[in-house]
Amino acid sequence: MRVGLDIDGVLADFITPFLRLLESRTGSDPIDPASITDPNFMQHPFLTREIIFECMETASYDPDFWRAMAPLPAPAQWQALDQMARDHEIVFITHRWVRDTYDINQVTCEWLRRHGFTDPVVHFTQERKSTLVEKLKIELFVDDRHENCEDVAVQTEALVFMPHRPYNQAFEHPKVRRIRELDEVFAYLTK
Repeated sequence: MRVGLDIDGVLADFITPFLRLLESRTGSDPIDPASITDPNFMQHPFLTREIIFECMETASYDPDFWRAMAPLPAPAQWQALDQMARDHEIVFITHRWVRDTYDINQVTCEWLRRHGFTDPVVHFTQERKSTLVEKLKIELFVDDRHENCEDVAVQTEALVFMPHRPYNQAFEHPKVRRIRELDEVFAYLTK
């Protein structure tokens, strides 16, 4: 089976370092990650579209931002993911921005290897992820953002899993399966 995995919010903790970046730009007190009920940060009381975009742009030009992200899966889950790649084709699909100042593919692949995934293949897109999922013939797709899950569920035949996060709790869709841990993906693939 061909499996597509998002990185930020599924395998990498994007929220924590991005909140630190927002705090440094706004001079605010620490922002509680539980207060983020929207993955675009737009529902937060004092964050503006301009500040969010400025911080996203800053992060996109900083390879160390991506290198320093903490992994979300436990070491045993990384081992299981790498083992799963022996039986299934695993590709990573991300909305990370490609910049001329450094190679985001190299940075991303190094991060995946450092945490235990032997031979990563990463695809970058700023388009709807369904386009890439369809083109790559992905059969199972995992993403934490509800808009990506809905897009892929509606526009493709892929089975869609969405890890439960504070910012996607209100989303429900009949073709999107909510999961608590990556172990549920592993269990599904071993059936």
